[in-house]
Amino acid sequence: MAESYFCVTIDVEPDCTPTWHYSNPLTFAGVRTGIGERLQPLFNRFGIKPTYLINNVVLEDQESVDVFKKLPGEYELGTHLHPEFIAPAKQYSDYAGKKAEANCCFYPPEIEYEKLKSITELFTDKFGYQPVSFRAGRFSCGTNTIQSLKRLGYKVDTSVTPHVCWKDKSRQKPVDFTAAPEQPYFSDDNNLLKEDPASSLLQVPVSIIPIRNNLYKEAAKSLFGFRRKMKFTRPLWLRPVYADYNEMISIAESIKSRYANQPGIALNMMFHNVEVMEGLSPYTQDQQQVENYLKTLEQFFQYTIRAGIQSKTLKEVYARYKA
Repeated sequence: MAESYFCVTIDVEPDCTPTWHYSNPLTFAGVRTGIGERLQPLFNRFGIKPTYLINNVVLEDQESVDVFKKLPGEYELGTHLHPEFIAPAKQYSDYAGKKAEANCCFYPPEIEYEKLKSITELFTDKFGYQPVSFRAGRFSCGTNTIQSLKRLGYKVDTSVTPHVCWKDKSRQKPVDFTAAPEQPYFSDDNNLLKEDPASSLLQVPVSIIPIRNNLYKEAAKSLFGFRRKMKFTRPLWLRPVYADYNEMISIAESIKSRYANQPGIALNMMFHNVEVMEGLSPYTQDQQQVENYLKTLEQFFQYTIRAGIQSKTLKEVYARYKA
């Protein structure tokens, strides 16, 4: 029987508005309260080992860094890059009120490499060791991103979102992951979506499955109190607010069933730290919605325990797949 692993990968951002603009003035309650008082205590209760992928804006806030240095429990710290906020070619020095809209993979290769080097050195300066896990802001990862991460000593990237093609006005061209594998694989240097068993960088995709039935034709109101735009072919994410508790169970069971013949199966849940705070994201606008969100996480963690799914950080998943 295949071993099953459960990753919780959290993009760590400053406080945001419902439009994803950074707060003005810049604040970090989503780190101090969201992680320090809500998320990590919940993880500790259920033996969950999250991977926090930290934005450089948060890394520049010493009080936030101190929260992580004093955080009890088991977890991994990695990096999460929104490239307009870091040198070279840094677009903003004052982050308050700004919105992260740039894409890593569209910078010239050497500029992207230097930006990745900058956040890696910032992390290393703050924590005294080098990070090994990464996610690109806006999931904007490309072949050059992977090559740069390998040059910098990273072991894991978790930027790939299977079944999703990202298109918006800020992208020079689509970032297309529709053909990406759903399970972890070692990335080919020249094609992010292809496997190379000899590669040193493990790609751990976000757990997303396609929907091909008529259960989700209509927009549905979730337990969080807002309407989710769910089209006929919209994929389901293992992510609170993108899927409710029953849907997340269905995602997990579907993945476990389809990959039962593999030696290992990975489930990768993602969300942002600010989603567990009132009014600091588009999703949870009041205390009741936050309580519902945390309750859904708690229920899913209970499911993973009942199902015998092992909680792993990204670097622990790397060790298992490398072995």
